[in-house]
Amino acid sequence: MALLRAKAHQASIAAASDGSVLLNVIELVSDDLRTRLTEQLGSLPIFVGVPLTQKDASDVIERLDGAAAEASAQLLGSRPKKRPKASGKRASKRR
Repeated sequence: MALLRAKAHQASIAAASDGSVLLNVIELVSDDLRTRLTEQLGSLPIFVGVPLTQKDASDVIERLDGAAAEASAQLLGSRPKKRPKASGKRASKRR
């Protein structure tokens, strides 16, 4: 089972060419089934897609958008603030 634990990143969601949205359920199948699929297909990662209804797909995409915005905000908020560089030229005083 060590091979299955050290696998490539699994996509959680995919868009099919017909416009449908698929959710990857590979983590929900048994280890035995995953092993047999890997042996038969001979490659990792394996994507087992279940099509979502239009409403479910909209809900999932909305949640993913929110999660991405939150992750970006946390990442950018944790960066040290950069100070603006002072230019070598001074503005002349007007009279």
